[in-house]
Amino acid sequence: MRGLLTLALLCAVRTTAQAQDHSEWQSLAVLHAGDKVRLTVKSGSSEGIFQSWTPERVTVGAVTARKEDVLKVELYIKGGGMGHGKKALIGALIGFGGGFAIGVSTGGCQQGHFLGPCFGRGELGGVLGGLGALIGAGIGAALPAHPQTKQIVYLAKP
Repeated sequence: MRGLLTLALLCAVRTTAQAQDHSEWQSLAVLHAGDKVRLTVKSGSSEGIFQSWTPERVTVGAVTARKEDVLKVELYIKGGGMGHGKKALIGALIGFGGGFAIGVSTGGCQQGHFLGPCFGRGELGGVLGGLGALIGAGIGAALPAHPQTKQIVYLAKP
């Protein structure tokens, strides 16, 4: 029961955090020096490293913008975190499992009922599992990496 209450409390806190008003200049307080951000001002936008902010202005990289000119500040969040190697490994494991299951279920034959070579269930499972692992690794490695996502930190009121 205690775990359920903790989970409910965490969900409520997360929902409250997501529902924060991003139109308040104070919301820039969540940024830390060194964060990668995108600053959109009336004359355009630029990406850079967050330096600092005051009640009157914000500094991103070499650009210092007045509060009145800032339309939006977005924080870049690193992607899902799986590189091509991890994806290839997961694909290989899935491919091996699928190939092995197919090989075991279709392998084996009774002598005299099939013309040609006769493979046991384990042998055919291993061969098809290896083939499935190669195909799965190739597909996993070819999947695109997760792009960086942006989270709105400040959005000027229209």
